[in-house]
Amino acid sequence: MNNAEKNSGKKKPPRPRYERILTPAFVAAKGAQLTVEVHSAPFPQALLARLDRAWKSNPAARSQYLPTYALRELIQCVEPAVIGVNSELDQEAWLRALHQPEDERLVQFALEAWITTQVAPHQDDVDWASLVKAAMPLQWTTSKVDLLAHGKRPNGTANNPPSAYDLLPSYLAARWLEEKLALPGQRTGETSVLGPLSGRERSVFQWPPRELEDEDAYGLWTHQTAFRVVTMPHDDRLVLRVTPHISRFGGRTPAYIPKRSYDKPASATVLLHIPGGVLRSSERPLLLRAPVTVTGRMEQMTWKWQPGIARILPSLPSHHLYPDPDDVRTDPARYSGLFRAEQENTDPVALLWHATGYTYLDPSYRSSEDKGDGARRRTHSHPADTGLQPIDHLQLFESLSGTLREWGFEPLERIDKVPQRRAPRLQPVAPGAVYHLELWHSAPATYEAVHLALTRMLGYTRTAAQTDGSDSEHIYLGPCEIRLQLRNPGTLTSGLPKPAEGTTSEKTVYRRRQQEERAAALREEFPATEHLAGCLVEIDKPVTYAAARQDDPKPFLKRVLPLSLNRHVQCMHPVTRTANPDAKKKGAKPFEGTAVRCDDVERAAASVQDILRSVGHLPHLPVPRGIKGPFELSTVHLARSRGGLVPMLLRMHTDGTTTGQLISTNGHHREDPMLLTELPHALAAGRGRIPYRDRAALIDFLIQALAPDTCTDRLFLIRAQTLRNKDVWPWLQNAHITPDSLLLPGVDCAAPALGGPRTPADLPGLRVVRINDASDEIPLAFGVNQPDALAASEQTDEDLPSAGEGDAQDGDTLLSYEWGRYSGVVPWNAHTYLAINPRPDTHQLPKGVSKYTGPDRNATRHGANPTSLEIHISFKQPTDNPADLASYVSGLRRCHLHTDTPTRLPLLNHLGRLMEEYIH
Repeated sequence: MNNAEKNSGKKKPPRPRYERILTPAFVAAKGAQLTVEVHSAPFPQALLARLDRAWKSNPAARSQYLPTYALRELIQCVEPAVIGVNSELDQEAWLRALHQPEDERLVQFALEAWITTQVAPHQDDVDWASLVKAAMPLQWTTSKVDLLAHGKRPNGTANNPPSAYDLLPSYLAARWLEEKLALPGQRTGETSVLGPLSGRERSVFQWPPRELEDEDAYGLWTHQTAFRVVTMPHDDRLVLRVTPHISRFGGRTPAYIPKRSYDKPASATVLLHIPGGVLRSSERPLLLRAPVTVTGRMEQMTWKWQPGIARILPSLPSHHLYPDPDDVRTDPARYSGLFRAEQENTDPVALLWHATGYTYLDPSYRSSEDKGDGARRRTHSHPADTGLQPIDHLQLFESLSGTLREWGFEPLERIDKVPQRRAPRLQPVAPGAVYHLELWHSAPATYEAVHLALTRMLGYTRTAAQTDGSDSEHIYLGPCEIRLQLRNPGTLTSGLPKPAEGTTSEKTVYRRRQQEERAAALREEFPATEHLAGCLVEIDKPVTYAAARQDDPKPFLKRVLPLSLNRHVQCMHPVTRTANPDAKKKGAKPFEGTAVRCDDVERAAASVQDILRSVGHLPHLPVPRGIKGPFELSTVHLARSRGGLVPMLLRMHTDGTTTGQLISTNGHHREDPMLLTELPHALAAGRGRIPYRDRAALIDFLIQALAPDTCTDRLFLIRAQTLRNKDVWPWLQNAHITPDSLLLPGVDCAAPALGGPRTPADLPGLRVVRINDASDEIPLAFGVNQPDALAASEQTDEDLPSAGEGDAQDGDTLLSYEWGRYSGVVPWNAHTYLAINPRPDTHQLPKGVSKYTGPDRNATRHGANPTSLEIHISFKQPTDNPADLASYVSGLRRCHLHTDTPTRLPLLNHLGRLMEEYIH
């Protein structure tokens, strides 16, 4: 309740209750057809056998299959006419297009670049250019295709042809342009352009992008509408998702672009808008994706086109339309396309597609300590926030409903609300246990923030403080006993010096020597403890080390402290900012009358809770409804490491033990289950790594994880994204998964008789639940009531905004029905459920604030909708209720002691993801 309501005596409106659930998606109407002319061409078969031999002789090859993903991406970057690229080169249709390319040179150049940079870079003595040219032209054929046609698989799931996934989204996006459809709130002078191909998705971008400035941060942004066809298990309908997004573009010179892979340089994506087309002038207004390789940071940063694009450009007659990427980096305003003279309207537009972690130089700021090299220049992130509001999703859904009906689609019917079960009450496994923590810090305010977090947020009381020389120990009593020792590590946790110029091997040797020296100094200063300790380490942000030309010490600390010092690590940034009572943002205000900012205390509380989790402060495992006696929850988390995979089997028992087990390798022939607190040490030591190709070992590990020879009541959670690969566990795919008819990992679904399906009678006590957290595959869900509906439902997480909140509710009156966020479990069918988490406390933006129809400042505000988690009850026992199991799995996302915010994944899957920090 705000101050205005308190002074007026008005009460906050009651929480709305919803009778129905609306999922903003569409399905192909029964009997509808959408017939188009499709042009297709097979891959040149004369090349295929030679490419297979070249790939098998490539020493860098990680798989037996050709890296066709790279060819697909390259063609999508340069040939806009092609909208379907088949990864299986031996199929009849390799390329598909709605308009046959008039000039095949772009495909020829892309194929040549792919071979020379990906497949056979080691065969520089082969004239691949002549071989590719001899294989052209492609043999195009034309056929009529009904884009809405689809069948039904034996398990009841829709059997969509490839055209539904790649052609239909592109056709709908192109038709959007042809019929000049407009987004809600689209302004005069704004149009649409076709976005680049992205897997099974095609987008339309509102054009041109808009400028946005907020607290000295500047950037460009626009609305993006994505079309994607998805399937749901045991649903025979063709489902179309039309999802709104906000795309952000850099408006200033970038300062820092992080690496996304340990073995590859940093990269970024430039979107090119070439009004006149690349080779012809008949192309629709569209954006092409052009990836760049990034080296350096701040003003020493350089951009180069990635090898495939760089290899193609000299062959293009219009290569000047691809500007020098380093010019785009240094002068983004020139290439943004805004405020151009009329004679420049045909010049290409090039925009850096912003991603999380990018920062930019502020041209108006230069520190007095700056020596002219830019190392002390202040940076900022992008001012726009990508989170959209419920009203944005619903406005787009309603605005497209009429048009898509004309194109053969109809909205998904609304789903009836079902009773919800409360999340279980949590109790720690070891109430009153003693945990030893250390705070390595140099900023005095950092300990003050930790103390405030413990005593005023987490319910602890400091009972004693002992000082011993430069170190001191503080004892806190609360849900457990914490013995917190304060240590000053000096420069031992500072950044590691970067190697000077040299070869890759020379840089590796230099880094290894620096790390060995630092590790020896740490062991001398902080010998290994007799008992496991949790270590809160104060370090700076990655961009700080980048600016100082140092390596971030976090990966080094995560490896050395568990391995050599018997300490687990939780890093936190130093508390150095001063609280401001007059600040606009709540986080910058003083915390309960102290000099520490509110957000710094909240950060400290999160760090303390997380390190307690790491040293064993875990909840007691709740039991699904209807199960009596011992129960076990387990999962296999598949992590990636340098050169391979790290499968982890995590088990939690009702007796309070939580264990982890790694896969046996040549270096460790026997891996027994260990306490979860021991797993970071094993991971930091490099145990449990297997090669990417060792599918047999992974399959055997999965089968053993199912414990097929036991009868204990157990629930096995499996994440679809990591293990539904056709070479690992194809039964997990929507096309094959059949309830209560389990095919073990490694069994070919096309020949099930070889492995035989298992029934609950064969595997007593076993339950298997597949979860799918791919946000682009799973529809969102909102609560709705008809205008005359009575308030009768049980649960929602969105309060009606009051008139005194001070925010214009620009979306409140745009829909004819009552609507809002919804949390709980939503049944999709008898075996599939959508689980929606409650709205986090950090999402305080009123539901009616629209980023479509509201002012541009709304784009800076943090809005979000908890995305759906798909829960599939894949295998159960005869006495189980699927709805109870779905509610139990959904409740596990709130079964944490280290955070009050529901997590995206259930308990054990979330713990497995956290363990990845110790893998190097």
